[in-house]
Amino acid sequence: VVSFIKRIMKDMEILYGVDNPLFMDFKNNKSYFVKVYLPWLFKFIFTLRRIGKFRMPVEEFLEKIVQNSSLRDIIDQHFFKNTPTFFAMSYFYLYQDYFYPKGGVGTMAERVREKIVQFGGEIETGREVTEIHAGKKVIVDSNGRSNKYRKLVWAADLKKLYSIVKTDGLHETATETVKAFRSEISKKHGTDSIFSVFIAVDEAPEKFEAISSGHFFYTPSKKGLGETHRSEMKSILENWSVNSKEEVLSWLDGFCKLSTYEISIPVLKDRDLAPQGKTGLIVSTLFEYEIVKKAYESGWYGELKEELEKRIIEVLSNSIYPILKDRILFSFSSSPLSIESYSGSSEGSIVGWSFEEPIPVVASMMKVNSSVKTKIPDVLQAGQWAYSPAGVPISILTGKLAADSVTKNLNRDRSAG
Repeated sequence: VVSFIKRIMKDMEILYGVDNPLFMDFKNNKSYFVKVYLPWLFKFIFTLRRIGKFRMPVEEFLEKIVQNSSLRDIIDQHFFKNTPTFFAMSYFYLYQDYFYPKGGVGTMAERVREKIVQFGGEIETGREVTEIHAGKKVIVDSNGRSNKYRKLVWAADLKKLYSIVKTDGLHETATETVKAFRSEISKKHGTDSIFSVFIAVDEAPEKFEAISSGHFFYTPSKKGLGETHRSEMKSILENWSVNSKEEVLSWLDGFCKLSTYEISIPVLKDRDLAPQGKTGLIVSTLFEYEIVKKAYESGWYGELKEELEKRIIEVLSNSIYPILKDRILFSFSSSPLSIESYSGSSEGSIVGWSFEEPIPVVASMMKVNSSVKTKIPDVLQAGQWAYSPAGVPISILTGKLAADSVTKNLNRDRSAG
């Protein structure tokens, strides 16, 4: 496994060996293109062909090279179900490249806001777009206010876009195309979501620094979640109406002891992110949206969150962080339903479309320029739902491509006018 990861890392060094060409201005720097990008381009194409052979689900790939089922589980439970092998294994390379902005990740959004305002843009919050009249090029928000547009970039949930678009006034062919795609994606699902616990501890950061780094993955058991976990969870979901709350909570006991946790300690990256002598932890694990949704519908969602939060803290206190015992100031949690509620992301998905079924958007880097196109005239898309597999880099890239497309088309319209 390590040997294969090292092989993938070499491919990643080629793919990321230069700045993304889509962000470069080659018109004004042709010599740089010839000296740097032209030689790289041939290696890039060859590398894409090679990694294209590893698009099979990581679970399937690991079955071929790892005999020990527990070891397979411990490795593949890092990833979303059916994650393509190359995308999964390349994470060990990308993970080392992570950096954290001063003041926390939230400062990224604040800097973007400042730049938009600086350029004369306006930002309006606290409302939701409830209708898009594609024929009239008008959006309507939850306060009943209307706004006209020339070009619209949709950076939110794609199912939401097609569920609220009105096709009155569009050409019959365009109307049928929109309706057909709406029907297609309504049946699609998002990939796994996460449950996160935020813990404030009355201990100095140095105590945690002596135990672990500021961002790592931790699996408390060598057993692995395995097929038993998947079968049990499937049974719980299929028989929810006859399952008692106690049975579900009992399943959580096993899940929390065997799951993998991504642990981040922001204050170890930026000492201003916690009061003097205190430490904050963010502990996340992959978690099934349907479990949370059914608990909500059954009226005990709040209790499920509390019980899951309590079990995760207990597992960590009994393993890697004994210092958590009796030192927790407060804690709170976020579920897949929280993510769906706050961001509007279907099923609380954090990287877009599920890998367990055919993906309805562009999934090839060679076609990434087309990822921003929609079936709706003068509407473009960006973000994690526009391309698969997705993440923050793809969201930034598709945002850039969508913005470039809008600028190009509006400039062309002005010239024609």
